[in-house]
Amino acid sequence: MTLPPIHSARRSLDEREEQRQSRQHGISGLIVVAGVILLVLVAFLTSLLVLNPLLELYHLEQERDQAQDQFRRAKAAENQAYNEFHWMMDPEYFEQVARDRANQAKPGETVIHRPAPDQQPHPAATPPQPVKK
Repeated sequence: MTLPPIHSARRSLDEREEQRQSRQHGISGLIVVAGVILLVLVAFLTSLLVLNPLLELYHLEQERDQAQDQFRRAKAAENQAYNEFHWMMDPEYFEQVARDRANQAKPGETVIHRPAPDQQPHPAATPPQPVKK
């Protein structure tokens, strides 16, 4: 049995070493790519976990602001209705409104009639005179 030449055995060992280094380099590259993908996935999931509640909080704050505005408007309408109710319960106010609507006056009062905006008098017409009763 004859031994192969040392040069050819040496060559196959060198080829095997190159193949091993090539495989190691390929595996290292795959590990780097897998790490980057994993990092991107973790960042995406973290952003979903953090940004989703923040977005929901923003929407809830907007709804709260709208509800507060609606409450303020309702409170103002309630106050106005309350004041009008109390004015109507005041006998002097009620008498004043009744006299204004009936175009009547107490003795010593002067009633001045103003025309409605759509019934403006002509410039040549004489201005209305106050009526004393």
